[in-house]
Amino acid sequence: MEPMYERLVEKLKTTSTIRWFPGHGAEESWIEEAEQELGFRLPPSYRWWATHYGDGWLNGGHILSIGDPEHREYTDSDLLYIHRLNKAEDWWVSRFPDRLDVFIPDSDEQFFFDTSVRDEQGEFTVMCYDLINNEIFPCASSFAEFLERLIDEYV
Repeated sequence: MEPMYERLVEKLKTTSTIRWFPGHGAEESWIEEAEQELGFRLPPSYRWWATHYGDGWLNGGHILSIGDPEHREYTDSDLLYIHRLNKAEDWWVSRFPDRLDVFIPDSDEQFFFDTSVRDEQGEFTVMCYDLINNEIFPCASSFAEFLERLIDEYV
């Protein structure tokens, strides 16, 4: 286990908040293919989650994953599939040019990476889009921190 994710792994072992499907992690080639299409490397903590846990489910929504490219066009939990749908909407591209969705719960919030700036570890900030108040604000400095906050918030 990678030391930087030990606390998160322990939380995932003891929570029923986030559900995932063991053995459904992404293959490295799938991640690389997604990164090639996106035009940038995904953050280290998201890559770690995608390879070790894959798809997650919380609060009626998917924590988006990197799926098998063969089935990507039919998987609404695939990060790249959702990104393609978003890019097809002109208003979306003009309003959120640096947005990459990572979690779309069944609620009045959506969560996404701000891909415009990386920190020194290569992480993107996870942003929250409050649909009711039409506000966007930082939620977590990394995907790993975001997952920990979700676990703590929904316990």
